[in-house]
Amino acid sequence: MLGLVVATGGVAPTATQPAAPARIGEVLPAWTPGTLDIHQIATGRGNSALLIYPDGTTLLIDAGDAGPTAYADPRPDGSRPPAEWIARYVTHMTAGRDARLDYALVTHFHPDHIGVITGKEPMSKTGDYRLSGITDVGDRLPIGTLIDRGYDYQPPPASDQMFANYRRFLDAQVSTRHLQVVHASPGRTDQLAPQHGGATSAPFAVRIIAANNLIWTGQGDAARVRFPPLDQIPMADDRPNENMCSIALRVSYGKFDFFTGGDMPGYPVPGAPAWHDLETDVAKVIGPTDVHIVNHHGSIEEENPFFLATLKSRVMIVPAWAATHPSPDVLKRMLATRVYPDPRDIFILEFREATKATIGARANQVASDHGHVVVRVEPGGDRYWVLVLDDLSESYRVTSVHGPYSSQ
Repeated sequence: MLGLVVATGGVAPTATQPAAPARIGEVLPAWTPGTLDIHQIATGRGNSALLIYPDGTTLLIDAGDAGPTAYADPRPDGSRPPAEWIARYVTHMTAGRDARLDYALVTHFHPDHIGVITGKEPMSKTGDYRLSGITDVGDRLPIGTLIDRGYDYQPPPASDQMFANYRRFLDAQVSTRHLQVVHASPGRTDQLAPQHGGATSAPFAVRIIAANNLIWTGQGDAARVRFPPLDQIPMADDRPNENMCSIALRVSYGKFDFFTGGDMPGYPVPGAPAWHDLETDVAKVIGPTDVHIVNHHGSIEEENPFFLATLKSRVMIVPAWAATHPSPDVLKRMLATRVYPDPRDIFILEFREATKATIGARANQVASDHGHVVVRVEPGGDRYWVLVLDDLSESYRVTSVHGPYSSQ
């Protein structure tokens, strides 16, 4: 189950060191049919990920833009908005095919996942909405289907100008670009199915695990309710918040499994109801997982011991961009061999020096502290590699290579 971690440079592969998909200093080779690519894009302003399925179907998960802050640095720099960097990254990684996205998915309605709106952002030339995050990406790259958590579900999103702008974006894109808008349905695998056909060498599926008040049961495509009725929750602070409603996904390719869950929490704040722990319920239905994205950037209420011990992930990726990511307590749990004894590698998109200083010596135990992180799963899903790319320019050059890892 465990892979040999190597940093490859100009050394030729041997019988005990399989050929890596790239060498340090090279531009990342293009995706090839049968391969599953999972890119975590570092912008320094929020979350964004690009998946390229084995058949070439593309899925963008989030396009965050939290706006300029004093506690984060833009990547590669501040000369373009995050959405433009994201669109350029997608265009480069899908070279040779139409510059479009088959799917875009919004995990939940927070600025670092869909884009802040203050009223100062530029207006779109094609509709009555401002450009930031997903609305800006949608203007630059046509989107076939957009999936969100369902804006008519309970609890409702905040009634602010960001969400109102997002709704205007959807209305305009539906009428002018024939965008299809779908509300996430936990348990199902057909909402994010491959679009380009062709048989794969192993089963492939993207299953929606949780969204809003529903979670997959682990059987077929059935889901169950996980929140109490809202009218039975007397305290407003105890009601589900936006993070709790995040869409969570599992991607399976042969033996390989990947999980991403937006900002869902795993530790209720002191005095809060036990059902605020959503990670435990998710862990029970997904089980061991090769690679997972650390929930909520590694903030303090995430990555509880049961979740970590159940997934036993060989690779964990922290989509950090602020000085508070990851929390010292979360990194301690992630590294703890008492939680589970197996080896693990941790990759952080932007591990700020101030954060490292606060954490201390434990900060030196991560595999990578900055850069785009690409998981490249070989055809069939038996093995995968992790490649870190330069995030200080658009070189797309590989700065470190890790693997191969054997899928569980």
